[in-house]
Amino acid sequence: MSKQNVILEARNIVKYYGEQKVLDIENFTLYKGAFNFLIGPNGSGKTTFLQILSLVDKDYRGELYYKGEAIDYQRDNLLKSRRKFSVIWQNPYLYKGSVSYNIGLPLRLRGVNKKSIHHKVKQMAEKLAITELLSKRHDQISGGEKQKVSIARALITEPEIIFVDEPTNSLDKESISFFNQHFSELVTDEMTVLLITHDLTQVKRLANHINSLDKGKLIYQGCPREYNSNNFHVI
Repeated sequence: MSKQNVILEARNIVKYYGEQKVLDIENFTLYKGAFNFLIGPNGSGKTTFLQILSLVDKDYRGELYYKGEAIDYQRDNLLKSRRKFSVIWQNPYLYKGSVSYNIGLPLRLRGVNKKSIHHKVKQMAEKLAITELLSKRHDQISGGEKQKVSIARALITEPEIIFVDEPTNSLDKESISFFNQHFSELVTDEMTVLLITHDLTQVKRLANHINSLDKGKLIYQGCPREYNSNNFHVI
């Protein structure tokens, strides 16, 4: 892929936990309008790196570039930048209130009117087949249902970049099957995805670009076809 298709770039990223260096990444590129995958063994630093890329973690050395412009934590309006991104975490957190409230919360925080929120929440719930859950409280639904609500909440703002952290890691088989079959249908051509996974089905079905992380270092960046034949053993 060409440099023109890069939406987010990380350079010289170094991250420590105490005295232990957990990330040492010279260069990383996230390609626009594509399914980018970040894979590697447990403990390789995948979630830590995702937290940096999604602007959640600011305690690191190095530079991030969004659409070619350096992100300056002292100068830039980070709230504005963060609102262009959404994160689907491995263990989704729902706020107190109904499912409908949780899905519509990002729009409410952006000042969208109630009528539009109601319409968009209903539309998103229909896409994820969770309409019957809208009136239920956050603590009345299963783990798989919570993850679907989390996906709906992340997608409802139509973010430019969606970061997804092992979304099926603790789900039942039915929910995993639903995610693998339908997630790509929910992502528009204008959205960019970075997905962390151990699920080879997701990699083979969705990946446009693969990044492999091991012991805090990128050991492969490239297309799935070349990666498939040699390197799946590191997952």
